[in-house]
Amino acid sequence: MKETSTKRQQELMDELSRLGNMIRGSLVHTTRKCGRKTCPCAHGGPGHPVCLLSTSTVMSRNQMTYISKENEETATASVAAYKRAWEIIVEISSLNLASLKKSGSKRKSSLQ
Repeated sequence: MKETSTKRQQELMDELSRLGNMIRGSLVHTTRKCGRKTCPCAHGGPGHPVCLLSTSTVMSRNQMTYISKENEETATASVAAYKRAWEIIVEISSLNLASLKKSGSKRKSSLQ
């Protein structure tokens, strides 16, 4: 069992090292008015679609960053990479905890 656990941990670490650029945040698709007085959006028409990256820091308000259409695919991949990295870290932590519990129970039985 320990060998499969160790093998899985190594697989996860390898995947983590290949993830590439990561961004912690969420992409928000919304609409905005452009500000031109002659544009239909200024007169109650539909707004212009925009993509924003919502990020937050400790003790700070959320920050919205405009993402251009050219960078939207890159931002989407970076947010997905961060999410996957977090999932990998959670799984590695679970494997480490299980291993710790298992080695603790072996010690207990040898003390008796």
